[in-house]
Amino acid sequence: MKKILLVGGLFCSQLAVAQISNIDMNGAPARITSYTEIDGSPYLFDEWARADIGTTNAGLKENVAYKFNVHDNELEVINEAGNKIFLNKDYVEYAILERPSILLANGTPGMLTRLLVKKGFDFVPGVGPKDFVNVIAEGSKYTLIRRFYSDLVTPPKNSYAPTPGRMFVFEETYYLIDSDENVESVRTRTNNLIKSLREEDQEKGKAIVKDNKLDLGREDHMVIFFQKLNEA
Repeated sequence: MKKILLVGGLFCSQLAVAQISNIDMNGAPARITSYTEIDGSPYLFDEWARADIGTTNAGLKENVAYKFNVHDNELEVINEAGNKIFLNKDYVEYAILERPSILLANGTPGMLTRLLVKKGFDFVPGVGPKDFVNVIAEGSKYTLIRRFYSDLVTPPKNSYAPTPGRMFVFEETYYLIDSDENVESVRTRTNNLIKSLREEDQEKGKAIVKDNKLDLGREDHMVIFFQKLNEA
């Protein structure tokens, strides 16, 4: 698997509505879909933010205004004409998505400032051949990915909702993949991740956690953990 170096950084989300300069992006016009009568959101982040997008036909495109519709698994961007389009995923190799600064300021400790999303994990349950997943760590021994999804559901009628409406329910699932492409759904807790390793690697994992004082509930610590484990 190709390794992509994640470089942390914050950008101003207000710039996200600007046009993209000198970029020929392949895609289709964004569908005009109203979510006004649906609670929740189909997007990973409601705010527009910036992304660097690697394409197979036009190279790397930087500082692209984006939203990630995780319900439909589509990257919505603003093209050079100021129009919203869904990118043609046939031409997208990967994207590095900026987290909005307000989420970093108010979020949990250790959140990654930028998230790598890639295709090519259709051997994972629930992931299609063109679906983007968040790659947290990637190496010769272990890869850790996260699948984002916003499920559209209709809650059952009850005394608190006499006229139930539809709502988006956000979900995220982590999968640990070994070098033989064995896949296991995991929880991001230190003990759970270590127990999910191959038996011969569990003691190495414990030592890495202890020596580096890692909490594998933190995204940044997960990156450090698997980087060191893949190098061991």
